[in-house]
Amino acid sequence: MEAEAIRALLEQAFPDAAELEVEDRTGTGDHFQVTVASAEFDGVSLLDQHRRVNTALAAPLADGSIHELRIRTRVGTKP
Repeated sequence: MEAEAIRALLEQAFPDAAELEVEDRTGTGDHFQVTVASAEFDGVSLLDQHRRVNTALAAPLADGSIHELRIRTRVGTKP
């Protein structure tokens, strides 16, 4: 899976994100680290923030396109 495809899914789920980063950690297209900073996370527990990211990427996680996913989230607003 391409990092840009993951980024597109995250952009759909978090259209007001202040930061969206997707890194292919191994170069094999199945191990990724994503960073999402969004005002939507304000007052939301870290666990629930990660659940929202997992929900946004449910299809590629379910079909095995993403084998490993590391998630970083934080509250952030667009400048």
